[in-house]
Amino acid sequence: MKKNYAEDYKSGEVFNLGTYEVTAEEISTFAEKYDPFPFHIDEKAAKETIFGGIISSGWLTALIWLRLMHKSFLNYETTLGSPGHEEMIWPTPVRAGDNLTGWLEIKESRVSKSKPNLGFVRYTAKLLNQNEKEVFVTTSTIIVSTEPKGPKA
Repeated sequence: MKKNYAEDYKSGEVFNLGTYEVTAEEISTFAEKYDPFPFHIDEKAAKETIFGGIISSGWLTALIWLRLMHKSFLNYETTLGSPGHEEMIWPTPVRAGDNLTGWLEIKESRVSKSKPNLGFVRYTAKLLNQNEKEVFVTTSTIIVSTEPKGPKA
């Protein structure tokens, strides 16, 4: 993966995060451990809800997005974490068999005034299902190293 520094990211730049197929097993396993609402784990009960069947926990969907970020966007040499998310929404439920595609768009990148070796890269990321419906949207910021100044090795 290319080593990008904070100043390398430009507003409007788009990155493809790849795809991920969601399984029934991971929906139920995750939900049983972390988010045991009946509409995540009980088919009969789920049919009686507004969802009409089993759906993924939004938190599992968010973690699928994070996995895609790690596989195709975040660089472990320059990415230093995140100060948080401005928004995180789940407009459409995710179901077993959904094939999710992710991408993100850079909104802005700036170098810290107080710590010039650090930058902040703000972006909006989305996951879409196979029907091109948004299933996850987040606007967030990551902390990224700036390119070291001085003599090149």
